[in-house]
Amino acid sequence: MSNISRTPTMKNAPLLPLLALATLLAGCQVTDTPTQEPQTPEETASAEAAFDAIKSLEGTWEGTLVFSDGREMPTSNEFKVVSGGNTVVETLIEGDVEMATTYTMEGGTLLAKHYCVLGTEPTFEVSLTEDGTIELTPTANTPYTVGEDDFVTGMTFDISDAAAQTISRTGVISEGGEDVTNEAVLTKTTGE
Repeated sequence: MSNISRTPTMKNAPLLPLLALATLLAGCQVTDTPTQEPQTPEETASAEAAFDAIKSLEGTWEGTLVFSDGREMPTSNEFKVVSGGNTVVETLIEGDVEMATTYTMEGGTLLAKHYCVLGTEPTFEVSLTEDGTIELTPTANTPYTVGEDDFVTGMTFDISDAAAQTISRTGVISEGGEDVTNEAVLTKTTGE
């Protein structure tokens, strides 16, 4: 009969916590941004056109935000190109609440992340339509559910009149299990 013990000895005991930690960490993946599928050259060109359109909005735009539930409030959007042209930071003020949205290219896709007063941070893919509308649609891995979570579910900017210093912004918010829409016509008040 063998005297080999199958339980760890004191000499091997310090390795057990390290092995447990290594096993745990091997199963974890930490990521700050959603991973995107590789884009076709046409999709990348479209995303870059959308990014150029967002960059062209640099400056401050002001107007009145009208909600589908009847509320109205002053609003402004300030677009600022930062990081050597690699990111646009939009500061959005609705009434006395300030929020931010960032726009940046990742793997051939233009991504936006909205830091909302609702406490959520949805991510969007951004595209430019042929009629001059910038559309923000939730990424596939946005962790919020319409009707259950309070978050912005989509935004658009109609920039077809931007040369005349006017744009329109619309948004849809899932709030309290209901969709609330809002719209504003914005006029440019400051340049780059």
